[in-house]
Amino acid sequence: MEIYCLQLGMIVEFSYCISVNDNLPCRNILGCWKHRCDIISILREKFSDDELKKVFCTPPKTRIERIIESIEKKDPSTS
Repeated sequence: MEIYCLQLGMIVEFSYCISVNDNLPCRNILGCWKHRCDIISILREKFSDDELKKVFCTPPKTRIERIIESIEKKDPSTS
C-alpha cells in the first residue's frame, strides 16, 4: 500500500510509515491511514503499549534535533 506523505511531500509505502522512527511508526500514521485500513488494530498487533506510548505520548523532536540526527547518521565521525 502507498500513500502521499504530507511531511515528505512524496508517495511512500506503508512499510516506511510503520518503521520510520527507529522501527517505530510515524507519529502521523493514525491520521494518514485511518481511512484506508484499520490502523489501530495493526498498531496494537505489531507494537507493545510502551512502544506506542513512546511514539504518541512524547513530544516530537524539534526540526534542529532531526537535522542533527540526520547529519550524525550520515557522518559517523561526528558522534
